[in-house]
Amino acid sequence: MIRLLELYPEHLNLNGDRGNLVVLQRRLEWAAIEVQVSSYRPGESLGSEAPDFVLLGHGSPAAWRQIYADLARIAPTLQSWIDGSTQMLAVSSGFAALHGLIRGLPTEVNKVPRISKFEVAEFENGQVVGYKNTDLDLPTLERFGNLIGTVLHGPILAKNTQFTSDLIGLMMNGQTKNLDLSPAISRYAEDACKLAIELSSE
Repeated sequence: MIRLLELYPEHLNLNGDRGNLVVLQRRLEWAAIEVQVSSYRPGESLGSEAPDFVLLGHGSPAAWRQIYADLARIAPTLQSWIDGSTQMLAVSSGFAALHGLIRGLPTEVNKVPRISKFEVAEFENGQVVGYKNTDLDLPTLERFGNLIGTVLHGPILAKNTQFTSDLIGLMMNGQTKNLDLSPAISRYAEDACKLAIELSSE
């Protein structure tokens, strides 16, 4: 079974970030892999078993005032998970909030003039496209061990099938049999990604 965990679902879905979790769930279900999706809310227990994937989405300043102290409280557990085999995706303000809480990230994030545009990022095995809308001085898309931080919205896993496949492969320790999309869906996904990349250059 693959376990997917979303942190603070009522607070951190400002730009449809939960779609990243839905994409992973659907891809696994299509491959007949048992998947469990759960959510964590402030004050709850994270439980004793590490999930295979954690999503930390993007939220408003008001939302972060309500949940940041709780995130700091659970940060040591998150650290232990990503030091193990848990894959984590943190989006925009969620990525920023981990700075100073997760080892390997800078302690502070500076403000910059806002950037709002489609952007293509070079990442590991290829290109990843998404909508960059941020006033934070953060990498567009970067890996820190098992943590991937990004300021790309979209959600990016819906737009980038190979990126999603690579992430699932890490979650499953390379056991990716039956994870290939059907030819029709694969062609549609590739065409959609190519179109998004073309639009990002206009």
